[in-house]
Amino acid sequence: MDVCERWEAAVEQQTTPYTRKSILRIGFALGRGGGALGKLARLARLGLGGTVGSGRQYISWLHIADLNRMFRWEIEHEQIVGTYNATGSHPVPNATFMRELRRVLRVPLGLPAPAFIVRMGAFVMRTEASALTGRQCVPARFTEQDFAFMYPNLGETLRDLLG
Repeated sequence: MDVCERWEAAVEQQTTPYTRKSILRIGFALGRGGGALGKLARLARLGLGGTVGSGRQYISWLHIADLNRMFRWEIEHEQIVGTYNATGSHPVPNATFMRELRRVLRVPLGLPAPAFIVRMGAFVMRTEASALTGRQCVPARFTEQDFAFMYPNLGETLRDLLG
């Protein structure tokens, strides 16, 4: 069983008669000042911002401002119970994400990162090669409850954060 699923099962097993239980599955949050986006932008500027692996794996991204609004929405709306995907409304394949990142940074080319290189780097860094797998998650439960995104477009999001 996945770590996320075990964590969610543990939450569900708890008896909390006076506490509403809600879980947010957080996607790839994009923000200023470093983090994963800062590292990806640095790689892209060095010409290493090509596709990772096949490039077909999906990235369920969202702007940090929308994530913060989702946290507040969850707190303020008592009908929010259970598990919610806290992702943007338009996941994209890795190749699309990297192409848009290069476009915003005005970097014409990006060398790809073949899967075996990513796996080797993950082994050296003692981490998982999670960039080779993707999730095409959408925030269906949030949108059903009329949550409106400030940043639904990847290009606008990247321009706001990197411009």
